Amino acid sequence: MKNDLFNKEKLRQQSLITRVEKIEIKYRGVPSDCTLIMNKNMSTPYNCAMHMHEMLCQRSVLAEVNGQLWDMHRPLTEECELKFLNFHTAPDPLNKVFWRSCSFLLGLIIEKAFKDEYFIDLHSWPKPNIKSGSYVYDADVGIPNWMASAEELKTLTTMFCKLINEDNNFEVLDVSESLAMEMFKYNRFKSQQIPQLAKNGSVTLYRVKDHIDISCGPMIANSKMVGTSQVTAVHHLDRDCGYRFQAVSIPKQLTLNSFAFSVLVDRAKKLNETGLASDLEERNHLLG
Repeated sequence: MKNDLFNKEKLRQQSLITRVEKIEIKYRGVPSDCTLIMNKNMSTPYNCAMHMHEMLCQRSVLAEVNGQLWDMHRPLTEECELKFLNFHTAPDPLNKVFWRSCSFLLGLIIEKAFKDEYFIDLHSWPKPNIKSGSYVYDADVGIPNWMASAEELKTLTTMFCKLINEDNNFEVLDVSESLAMEMFKYNRFKSQQIPQLAKNGSVTLYRVKDHIDISCGPMIANSKMVGTSQVTAVHHLDRDCGYRFQAVSIPKQLTLNSFAFSVLVDRAKKLNETGLASDLEERNHLLG
């Protein structure tokens, strides 16, 4: 149902563009500065990269449009100065973007991992905290007093690794608050969060494969940009959130030996308390 509404709204927004208007994009960076003539509200930074070099398409994690972080697959709305960011040239701003995106993907895995008799209510994930040692997703899985076994964690990790080896773009779409409420009407947590997250009556949605979630963004360009990963722990929380799923990943563009990654995994097993609060409403404001 959510995908059907997402597709219909995407087509509706595209149909509003009745005349192709050209805009000038001034690109700054490697292999050389240049000026591109692109289509307003249609062309994306990724489309710009396609006109220049395949290398830019493969390694550009995020765009910078007039100094503002911009999703690679979000259409450009005006003439601008464009730059591309990767983990070597801009690690600081991309760290949080990377963890936010990994939390999104972890939510996808949680929703797919359980048998049909379990109704999974995804809650949210807190704003990325790099110092915490892990990224997380909170969810109610409908199983009281569940303790994830080592085999279950291994299965979740296998599913995650399979996902990031696929070629899946992060699609982005801004929708009305009312449409977002309709899409998430079966999720009691998202229904509470949407009115608080709506900006000027608009809510930003992201989609990977058939999984749709709410986030302020931005996100990485493609799931293939995630490298070595492991789902490390599932901690029981209060009766509202249910469980906190934790994992750790490194970008594919960066290298890390197995011993160093094992140290990160051990740290990521400890309960990540980022965003946890006694007041549910306070946690709702921490959606990544």
